[in-house]
Amino acid sequence: MVDTPSVRERRLAQELRLLRTAAQLHGKDVAAALGWSPSKVSRIENGRSGVTEDDLERLLALLPVPAEQAAFLRRLAPSVRPRGWWDAYAETLSAGYANLIRLESGSRALRCYGALVPHALLQTEDFAREVILATWERPSPAEVARRVEVCRRRQEVLDGGLQLSAVVDESVLRRTVVPGDPVRDAAVRWGQLERLAAVAARPNVTLQVLPFAAGLPPVTAGSFSVLDSPASGAPDVVYLENKTRISFVDGEAEVHRYTQAFGLIGEMALSPTDTLALVERELAAC
Repeated sequence: MVDTPSVRERRLAQELRLLRTAAQLHGKDVAAALGWSPSKVSRIENGRSGVTEDDLERLLALLPVPAEQAAFLRRLAPSVRPRGWWDAYAETLSAGYANLIRLESGSRALRCYGALVPHALLQTEDFAREVILATWERPSPAEVARRVEVCRRRQEVLDGGLQLSAVVDESVLRRTVVPGDPVRDAAVRWGQLERLAAVAARPNVTLQVLPFAAGLPPVTAGSFSVLDSPASGAPDVVYLENKTRISFVDGEAEVHRYTQAFGLIGEMALSPTDTLALVERELAAC
């Protein structure tokens, strides 16, 4: 069998999990000792997140690893994580954002609820630019262009067959995007609505709108996304993305609750057919 990076990644993850178990440590113990989050330990041991050489050395120092086995694990580490397009942006992407992109690219399916804006996979470049500019920061034109390009590249997972189920709040269709400039606002909103209609036509995408009339969704804290593992085919990671940080949730009970919440939101939302009809009416009104 060819020793592909994915095989090496799974082998390293398995070895690290076995070492921790043999040391009679819980994942939270390792996280506390190394100053990590428990979810980081879990993602490394599940093969959902690569481990850097530096992080590997810290794990080897914490766990009782025989010298020969440690040397074997070090040989795995440099090639454990297949390089992706995001590596070209390594100096400018936060570790959390880079890991989010990597998790998306290695997932079978994504379920997402957009409470204020469409998920990044659904945004046009113009809409993404306005989202980036709607901040207390003052990003330079070059920084804005870089972030828009990363958003565009992130959307390539849809061409790779990722199954996307997205629910957007009705406010996403109606909210003013460029206040004080009705001409540009109409252009940006029209382009975004056209993008939603086009993406909804893809066989691997299901788009729904949660109408105002449906009432409050079962998750009132805002947007969230659920990723399905390609190995098990089941949801295994939830991420919450905002302006300043990305939070990962991978506890089985919590992931299950978010998955249930998404199912309820989908039941409350308009059907894909009625959603497309609403989007087309909004297009005609722009």
